[in-house]
Amino acid sequence: MHVTPQRVRLRYGDTMSAGELAALIAMLQAQSWVRDLHQRSASCSLVIDLAEGCSELRWRLSLADHGVDLEDPALEPPAPEAAWERMARQVGGNMIGASVGQLVLGGGAGVVGTWLLGPRIGLILGAGGALVGSVVGSVAGGELADGESPLRRGDLGSVSLSKLGGRLGEEAGWSTGRLIGAALAGPAGAVAGMTIGSMLAGQAAEDLISSRGRGSGVGRLSWLVRLGEDQAGEQATASLLGNLGRGLSGGQEWGGQLGTRLGGYVGRKIDWAGSWSRRQLVSRLQPRSAVPAT
Repeated sequence: MHVTPQRVRLRYGDTMSAGELAALIAMLQAQSWVRDLHQRSASCSLVIDLAEGCSELRWRLSLADHGVDLEDPALEPPAPEAAWERMARQVGGNMIGASVGQLVLGGGAGVVGTWLLGPRIGLILGAGGALVGSVVGSVAGGELADGESPLRRGDLGSVSLSKLGGRLGEEAGWSTGRLIGAALAGPAGAVAGMTIGSMLAGQAAEDLISSRGRGSGVGRLSWLVRLGEDQAGEQATASLLGNLGRGLSGGQEWGGQLGTRLGGYVGRKIDWAGSWSRRQLVSRLQPRSAVPAT
C-alpha cells in the first residue's frame, strides 16, 4: 500500500486471481469510508479515494476485519549493509582524502614557508605538511565516505583518535626505524628498520589510544603474533596489487605505486589474524544491522 492524506493505493500484484480481485473490489465499494474506487490494471493496483473525515485507523481496522493483509513498504526495515560494501567505500574515501590532504596542507605549508622563511624552510614545511595532510586526509576521507560516520553528522569529537594516532605512529616508526637500521646494518638494515618500525609503532599507538593503555596487551607475545599475521597479510596485499598496477600500466612506476597504495588501504580493512584461523577473509568492519521499523 501507499498512503496519502485522502487516498490509499493498494497494489495487489499479478498473482491475484480474477475472482479474488472481483470480491475485493465489491467489498471495497460497499464500504462507507470509500468515496471512489479506481482500478489501474497496468500497475495492478486499486486507488481508493477516502470519504471526508475518514481516519487512517478506521480504514485500517475495516480492511483487517475483512481479512485484508497490508504491507507498507515505508515501514519495511532496510536491508543490512554488508561489511565489504562499507570497506570498498571507505578505501575510496581514504585514497581521495589522502591526495587532497597532501595537496592542500603540503602545498599550503610550502607556499607560506617559502614566502616567510625562504625556499629551504618552505621545502621542509611542505614535506611535513604533505605527510600530516596525507594522514589527516586519509582518515577524514574514510570517515566521510562512511554513510553513518559521526563526522558526517558534524560530531568531530566522536571520531576516534586511534586512527590518527595509528597512522602518525606508522610514519614516526618508519623514520625512526630507518635511522636505527641504517646505523646498525647499513642500507639493508634501513629497509628492515622502516618495515619493523612502522609496523610496531603504528599498531602500538592505535591499541594504546583505543584502550587508553589498559588491557591493550601491547608488547606481549600474543600481541606480537597477531601483529605479525596482520602485517604479513597487509604486505602481501600491497605487493600483489602493486605488481598488478604495474602490469596494467605497462610497467610504469606510477601504476605500481597506485596499486601498492590501494593494496595498503585494502589490507588495513581486513582482519588477517582472524582470516588465517577461519580460512576465509574477514573484514575488520562489522556489517550494519537494519534499523528496526517503528
